[in-house]
Amino acid sequence: MLLTPLHTRKIALRFVWGAPGAMIVDGRLIDLRKRGIMPLAGKLRGPGIIHDMAVRVELTYPSLEIRSLQPTMAAFPFAASRVTRGEGCPDRLPDVQRLVGASLRDGWGTALMGVLGGPRGCFHIFTLLRLLGPTAEAAVDREHARRPDHGGAVAGSPMFARSIIMDGMKGAGLQIWLRGVLSDLYYRPDANALPLEEEMEESFEATAELETEMPSMAILAASGRTRRSGADIDSLEAWEVVPQVGELAGLVVVRGYTGEVQKLFARTAGLEPMQHLLFMLAPTLQQCMPSMAEELEVRPRKAEGPHPATDTCHMFRANGPLVESPPAAARGSS
Repeated sequence: MLLTPLHTRKIALRFVWGAPGAMIVDGRLIDLRKRGIMPLAGKLRGPGIIHDMAVRVELTYPSLEIRSLQPTMAAFPFAASRVTRGEGCPDRLPDVQRLVGASLRDGWGTALMGVLGGPRGCFHIFTLLRLLGPTAEAAVDREHARRPDHGGAVAGSPMFARSIIMDGMKGAGLQIWLRGVLSDLYYRPDANALPLEEEMEESFEATAELETEMPSMAILAASGRTRRSGADIDSLEAWEVVPQVGELAGLVVVRGYTGEVQKLFARTAGLEPMQHLLFMLAPTLQQCMPSMAEELEVRPRKAEGPHPATDTCHMFRANGPLVESPPAAARGSS
């Protein structure tokens, strides 16, 4: 089957040691739209980078309380304009500072939702920070077991890195195929004193594929596998199929999808990274929709009902400039 590229999303998190009792995490999310010209906020928009957003977070070690948080937006879809009534994507970035003092361990999801969730903030910054919570817990708990008191780690030396790359492709008819790859790299305690090629201690990889049908967003088929390895080529293990991923077939990638994934893995330890990859595939599917605008017969027009992106972010809040009787040319998706 010929698959047409629609969209690629990359999320990267890199953990390094900070001053004693602290660590620094740099996170970045990039969305690359590969197909389709569509009207958005009064202009025709073509393929290219539509989101390039980052955060730098200083955390206490090992309690994971936020000491400082610096979000940035290098690329975003909505700048202040007449169509947006003077509002823009970066407007809510100062609100992120309300998360300073929060812990990534206790009630992180609730705290994040209260500050940035839905119409209160940017969905893409939210997605990046949502992944940060469970990723940091797993990485730091592993490190703390062997280095409980910071252990003289050199500031700036690497601890852990996670990369997730997801591709959306058009299949037959209205099908969208999603392929995701997660790579976790763990570094040796003395990494800063080693040659670069010897710094990695072990790794974990996960891949997942979902075949979905539009516009229902139903999962027709799914598969996934994982692989672990050490620092050298002789330690590379064979791929192992993860049968729980196949059980996603028949579900729908809408609200409640995350909970269904958690149920499938509730009695399985050691596959948390696979869950995180599956969580991240859901918003990637949403980002593929604009590239299917022609097939889905999406046309610029006044709203005939609630916009599909309503309350997903502050720009698309129910009473916001892009949802409340917007000009026809403003219809589109972020």
